[in-house]
Amino acid sequence: MSDIISRLEAHAASPPQDSIEKQRLYNACRKVLAATEDHSDTICRVTGSPMLLAFCHIACNLDIFQQLSGSEVALSSASLASPSKADPKLLSRILRFLASNDLITETREDTYAASAITRTLARPGFRAGIAHSFSVTMPCLLQIPGFLSGTGYTNPTDVLHSAFQIAHKTDKPAYVWAMEQPRLMADFNLWMTEQHLGSRTWLDVFDVSSHAKGSSADTLLFVDVGGGLGQQCALLKRTYPNIPGRFVLQDQPFVLHHAVLVEGTEKYPHDFWTEQPLKGSRIYYMRNVLEDYPDDKAIEIVNNIIPAMSTSSVLIIDEMIIPNTGANPRSALQDLTMMTTLASAERTERQWDELLGRAGLVILSKLCYNEKTGESVIITIPKPMA
Repeated sequence: MSDIISRLEAHAASPPQDSIEKQRLYNACRKVLAATEDHSDTICRVTGSPMLLAFCHIACNLDIFQQLSGSEVALSSASLASPSKADPKLLSRILRFLASNDLITETREDTYAASAITRTLARPGFRAGIAHSFSVTMPCLLQIPGFLSGTGYTNPTDVLHSAFQIAHKTDKPAYVWAMEQPRLMADFNLWMTEQHLGSRTWLDVFDVSSHAKGSSADTLLFVDVGGGLGQQCALLKRTYPNIPGRFVLQDQPFVLHHAVLVEGTEKYPHDFWTEQPLKGSRIYYMRNVLEDYPDDKAIEIVNNIIPAMSTSSVLIIDEMIIPNTGANPRSALQDLTMMTTLASAERTERQWDELLGRAGLVILSKLCYNEKTGESVIITIPKPMA
């Protein structure tokens, strides 16, 4: 046993650099933790989990992670308190808590340095994610127990009746409310960008060029339905700069107003609750659209696209697929976040199969591009007419 512990301590001091080996070690350590955690540590971890988010948010407001990451030497609580004029006694308590949870490194009494985790939390996108989670998601979590109890523990499916409306005192759907909160939307967009920075994308597993054979400048090649600010159009043009054809971003006018397009792409105002007006595109694409809606509404969205599809068209659905068993903690967390804030859901593979079959689609293939989260593209065509 002492040999195993020594090897684990050695890995902690010098973790593997290979991402696959690092993930294997992380997964194994999680299993060891679950098997060996004392009951008092378990209850402390569960009841104390909101404290991590709250005090990380405070630390971000005080630039603690940024200060430590930018310093070549360890810093005292007094030094860290100086820029914000915070009370050093207060800050020392917060720093002690952060160090006890391995978010910063304690070098000696009341003195701290950055770790790899500190530098992660100092990144602007993750700082934005902490702020968004605290300001938007946390209030919904405070309301979800009472909300579910009040509905008799019915699965939430109404975007106008959820814990979100209670928490944020609004009668609007979360995504409409969010568009009226520029600071929160800025945090959210920065967070989403940071999360996917350097990650594999759908274009790593799907060959767009195979659907562009014989295309010309006038060919309707790609329609991003509900495409938000245009990130996927931009990614596609960067990846395939020389493919001729029209690349179209569709969304509501109030969303397109904020979109910044790259050269070679165009905006087209469209409400996906109405029939798709652009006919015969080689590729129709939706990313993280259907996750926002219950099955009946998701089917309605798909059914508005199918009539526009030709025999050369495919509909690509870019979503998280949760395994039928053995869900990854990140995908399960995302599912409950969607439930709490949007009255919606991430779906298991079986649920996707059933939903898309009911919507009138044939699944040609499912291609996973992020094993950690289950992010995948589902390639579909309409069912043949009977």
